[in-house]
Amino acid sequence: MDHNKSKNALVIRPGSIGDLILTVPVFISLQKNNFDVYLIGNEKVNGFFEERRIIKKGIAFGDVRLTEFFTKIKKILIPDFPEFDLVLSYIEENSIFSQNLDITFGKKVIFYPLKEEPECHMTEYILQPLKSIGIKVYYPETDKKNFNDILFIHPGSGSKKKNWPKENFLKIYYHFSSKIECKLILGECEMDNYEYWEKNVGKQNLILPKNISELSHKLEIGSYFIGNDSGVSHLAAFLGLEAFIIFGPTDPKIWAPTYKNVRIIKTSIDCSPCVRAKRDKCIDIICLKKIAAQDIIHLLENEMGR
Repeated sequence: MDHNKSKNALVIRPGSIGDLILTVPVFISLQKNNFDVYLIGNEKVNGFFEERRIIKKGIAFGDVRLTEFFTKIKKILIPDFPEFDLVLSYIEENSIFSQNLDITFGKKVIFYPLKEEPECHMTEYILQPLKSIGIKVYYPETDKKNFNDILFIHPGSGSKKKNWPKENFLKIYYHFSSKIECKLILGECEMDNYEYWEKNVGKQNLILPKNISELSHKLEIGSYFIGNDSGVSHLAAFLGLEAFIIFGPTDPKIWAPTYKNVRIIKTSIDCSPCVRAKRDKCIDIICLKKIAAQDIIHLLENEMGR
């Protein structure tokens, strides 16, 4: 493949915020190999990626301009998108949309459907198509230049089964709020507990971001972050904060950010991690309840002391 001439690449990547941030090495690798990168992905992330020049342009799967490509067999001409030299699709090959990709781009398309539990870290899994065609891969580097004594706490995630008890996060807040500035992040998944947090930490200490770009600008002024296995945790790690991420039923060997500024917190209980089918049926989530707030307080204090 000619690496000297500028080309256009289309990446089709479904998933949540965390899934897309795990895919950043794909975008960076394509850029460094002289591709302009376009994305069909998550509307919540596209603007952030465009702002950071991680991609040139993105469009959401749910965008009305793509509707007929999921319902009719026809060539794909995406509004405001160019012709493509490479199409990398992480969706099932037998879908209507995939058939349209095949009709439109033929041998330019690489289909690489996602596995729920791959045998390696998810980032390494999704980089395999690039390696298979001889594209050198690159990884982002976190570079936190300015440290201020602000601790961000995010008590939620996209699944309640991944959440450490909110009472424990409150203990973290109470302990550190007398020492440094603490801010609590509430996204749409945490709004059902809004009254709890407003009562206990005060409205002035809550962050209710409108979008990922706004949240990223707030996070970048801080030093420390603690949260569950969530998209916000991946964002904080990517932005260079000293991130402490709590894992229970999900496997950090597959899903955790791999940056040097990340500390993974988990128990050694035998049933953790577990597969989704087992996780969905689990009532007690003992793997998270076994993680004591005081242990995390000590861990954070040691890090801040250094």
